[in-house]
Amino acid sequence: MADMQKKIVAYLEHQSFIIIAGLSLILALTIGWIDYLVSADINLSIFYLLPISLATWFSGKYCGLGLAIVSTILWIHAELHIKNYTNPLFPYWNTGVRLAFYLIFIYLLFSLKKAYEREKRLARFDGLTGAYNRSFLIETLENEIQRAQRYHYPITLAYLDIDHFKRVNDQFGHNRGDRLLQDISNIINNSIRPSDIVARLGGDEFAILLPYTNVQEAQAALDRVYQNLLSLNQGQLSFVGFSMGVVTCLTPPESIDRLIEQADQLMYSVKHTNKNQPEYALFSPVYSK
Repeated sequence: MADMQKKIVAYLEHQSFIIIAGLSLILALTIGWIDYLVSADINLSIFYLLPISLATWFSGKYCGLGLAIVSTILWIHAELHIKNYTNPLFPYWNTGVRLAFYLIFIYLLFSLKKAYEREKRLARFDGLTGAYNRSFLIETLENEIQRAQRYHYPITLAYLDIDHFKRVNDQFGHNRGDRLLQDISNIINNSIRPSDIVARLGGDEFAILLPYTNVQEAQAALDRVYQNLLSLNQGQLSFVGFSMGVVTCLTPPESIDRLIEQADQLMYSVKHTNKNQPEYALFSPVYSK
């Protein structure tokens, strides 16, 4: 049941404004037609929240506002057909109350949607650099390893550490350090493929995941990334360096921990030996029997 709900939500999220508005309008008209036919003892006004919710959540508050107006018109049309008011002002009052209720509902639902999107983004992205965060990298890496095991393609994981980053913060302030992190994230993103993933692991460490990438392809791609990063090594920041350890798996590892551990160790090996260039290694996992 949960999988079906996810599929429906994913389908609706990828539909255009016109399609969502059209579906919402059809649903509202259907409810209005049923409301027109049923007895006056049955109140269906709450069911108009279905098309209003659909329009607001997937197409925005203005689409929801349009559906609220349409739903109110449909409701009062059905109401006047099946009910006689003793005072001619009562229909106007009830119409205003229904519309106000729908508008308040739209405001609350749209606020909830914005909060949901904000939390969803924070759960996947690093707030400072806009790169993905560690948890999303782990999740993606697990999925890629499963696909690699099924379709037999290589995976490359690179770990990057900024040398002397603490000196940037101490000498120029944390704002300059933050801008440096943002610049690094932007340079990496502009240097890799759309299918690749760059994540900030925390502090001054980044990771780059390259699916479908063998040793030669990884070296070409990450050498380009490294050379582009060296453009930051100028002027006041001439002391800044980058240590990068790159591990390519031709056979997917038994667990992501071993892959991450080797990439991390390789990166620190580069950092401690001051090689000032990426270090590449081929990872051949040994499976336990």
